Amino acid sequence: MRVFMTGATGYVGGAVATRLIERGHDVAALVRPQTDSKSLRDRGAVIVAGDLGSLPDLGGTLTAYDVLIHAAQSHGRDAVALDRIAVDVITSLNGFVIYTSGVWVCGNTGDRAADESTPVNPLPLVAWRPPHEQRVLASGRGAVIRPGCIYGGKQSLLAGWFAAADQKRPLEIVGDGRNRWAMVNLHDLSDCYLRIAESRTGGVLHAVDDTRATLDECARAVAPEGRIEHVPVDQARKNMGPLTDALIADQRVSSEATKRVLGWKPSRTFTSSIDEQWREWRAGRG
Repeated sequence: MRVFMTGATGYVGGAVATRLIERGHDVAALVRPQTDSKSLRDRGAVIVAGDLGSLPDLGGTLTAYDVLIHAAQSHGRDAVALDRIAVDVITSLNGFVIYTSGVWVCGNTGDRAADESTPVNPLPLVAWRPPHEQRVLASGRGAVIRPGCIYGGKQSLLAGWFAAADQKRPLEIVGDGRNRWAMVNLHDLSDCYLRIAESRTGGVLHAVDDTRATLDECARAVAPEGRIEHVPVDQARKNMGPLTDALIADQRVSSEATKRVLGWKPSRTFTSSIDEQWREWRAGRG
């Protein structure tokens, strides 16, 4: 396949690009001129200079690609507008689209797991995402992938835990730590993307593993002898704003339909892969 990607220099996109190249697919990556793309080039990716805002100017070039994967996560005031530009451009083409959303659009689920058909109830931080999901689904040739909270590799959301444990500092958890996150390992997630791309499976797909541990239990697995500090929600909200609601979310999310249709089987849980995570985090620091 010929695959075009946004976000290929990022945490998730980098893993997906690597997996696709390993499978023998041709990958082209949209990369901002100021971003270091050497590792992507070394792996064999073709670099397309630009950013999400320049995608409308690349429409003619993008018609050559079989699959278009939007994995970029913009930040800043124009993040939502840039994401919509990306969605509008890639859905106007004939290629198969894979749009990266996330389980936070499912909201707090309570004791009943949200599956791929459950109506969305997005947390405020991602309230803008469902319309973008619907734009992709309405094209009739796209998939919306909703990863859980991602761990593994150099770490992202939980990098602070590993840094704190390494430096013998307390691991911080916002709230009481009894909530559960829907989670997925970075490598299992990249395999899910690969299966979607190769099979052109459309619709809503959940990339979630079988992690069922509370945040306290996950932190204790990272640092068995370490100390855990619980940050009061009101205090966290002053510093983190809407992200606080995501950090204290209590989610049970099912990916059974996705596993069935793709033949995808995540091989790790957060607590069963701690040794691997430590090795990768230390390697990532280099």
